Amino acid sequence: MKTDTKVDVKAERYGSKALETPEIFAGRGKGVLHDIFRDRTFHGVHQGTTWQLHRYGINCKLSGSVYAVTEILGAIPLVHGPKGCAFHQRLTPRRIYTPIQDMPCTCLDENAVIYGGEEQLRESIVDTYNRYKPDLIAVLPTCVAGLIGDDIEGVIHEVEAKIPCDILYVPSEGFAHRDRRALDVFLKDFTKAWKDPAKVPAYEIRGCGHEEVMLALVDQIMDDQYDENADNLVNIETFGRFSYGFESELKEMTSLLGKMGVGINTTLLSCTVDAIKKAPAARLNIVRRGIRWAEQMKKEFDTDYLRRWFFYTGIDGTEKFLLDVASKLDLDGEAEEVVRVEKKRALEELDKYRKIFKNRVFALFTLGFFFTPYSVKTYALDFKIPLKYVCVDTRWMKAHNVSDETTESMIRGMEELIDDWDLGVEFVVNPNLHELKEIAKKVDYVLGERSATPIYEKEGISMIDTSIGRYLFNRIGFNGMLEFASYLTQEMKKQRNHREPIISKFDYDKTYYPILADPMCLASREMWSTMWRLRSG
Repeated sequence: MKTDTKVDVKAERYGSKALETPEIFAGRGKGVLHDIFRDRTFHGVHQGTTWQLHRYGINCKLSGSVYAVTEILGAIPLVHGPKGCAFHQRLTPRRIYTPIQDMPCTCLDENAVIYGGEEQLRESIVDTYNRYKPDLIAVLPTCVAGLIGDDIEGVIHEVEAKIPCDILYVPSEGFAHRDRRALDVFLKDFTKAWKDPAKVPAYEIRGCGHEEVMLALVDQIMDDQYDENADNLVNIETFGRFSYGFESELKEMTSLLGKMGVGINTTLLSCTVDAIKKAPAARLNIVRRGIRWAEQMKKEFDTDYLRRWFFYTGIDGTEKFLLDVASKLDLDGEAEEVVRVEKKRALEELDKYRKIFKNRVFALFTLGFFFTPYSVKTYALDFKIPLKYVCVDTRWMKAHNVSDETTESMIRGMEELIDDWDLGVEFVVNPNLHELKEIAKKVDYVLGERSATPIYEKEGISMIDTSIGRYLFNRIGFNGMLEFASYLTQEMKKQRNHREPIISKFDYDKTYYPILADPMCLASREMWSTMWRLRSG
């Protein structure tokens, strides 16, 4: 089933203003599921289990900053720090299958720690321009540069007149991170918002790296713009052209919003430097991560914003989101008919899959996190999947400094919502492998949102990997739901024999997969996690 919508730019009001997709995006044509499974696989040609280990090992603001900058067409990240930092960040977790080749580094050493690294930074900025001729150089300091106290902004001010490109300073030092209690406080507040969306906390993701890049671009690169045709233009924050189904989602967004009378000004950060400068021409920002940059744009350029929260998932949630976008742009009446027609089409398509799902019994294994209750709701009410068990694993939270009190509060919140929605499922918290194996015997299919299938296969538990749902459910449009239903139907038709692939032969730790259940590995993990939890923020 093909769900991508063909865009007829002549027939749409904003056809001529549709997003000009950079050439780097063109020609992929593999579809959303190809992109997703390229990232999810453990033994394909793009990556191996080392990807998971690498992703676990880097909990650094520099990692997010590097990825965000490489999203921008024509931008080059310049790492101001030791060469080891640049070496490891070439395999940034968000795009391990496409190592970052062009990432110069100032290569600070012991002498720089004593005498400073400003001169090396001056020379590196000029050399970076001469070698790559970029439109933007993003200076990304590491912990070492931050501890030295180099006047990075002063150096940039001195050098910027010498080279014909923009220079961006991003505070990407890893030690300048969010408070160690931030996740605990956020989850506690977020749990309250599950029942009352009006109580969604106005949180920030300070320390992720991506947010710092976005904020720096607003403050240093964006210009106040005027466009007489910009009344109904929006900027859309994406998860990146290297991420899950970007091209498919972009096509649907362009078509659907265009029919509503809304044009896409640009997609941040998957765009050119020039497009970022013109971002303030839009009237509305659609935010999908942190809101600090959007609040700053509202303050500096009077650009309104709408955050795509968890309650915008599912068929009805997507409808509400699109209508809220229209309302922000004073297009309520014009958009309602478009959304009604698109919703009707999606429901008719979805009904074919619902008839298949209703004759089977399912169990769902998921992690206890931000969107868990609403994901369960989507399975049960949108897909009409007969869920008998919902198994939630909260053990990972301990390593992230989430208190027992907050974890228990989240569990109570999930149970209350499941009761309120009258889903009729049995709620199981932290089942061990034996319990999960017994549950699997009582249902036709086990759906798993955790990419630890080798552990389950070793125990003879056949599980359909539905972790792609967390991406497809949050698409801006209805097609993500149809993509997921099609995928699940195909997986159900496969003969699910007990297999023991080589990768399942290892003895993994049950909580911290893919770390091996080896005393040295686990001791190392505990040491670094303890140090991380003790930081002052």
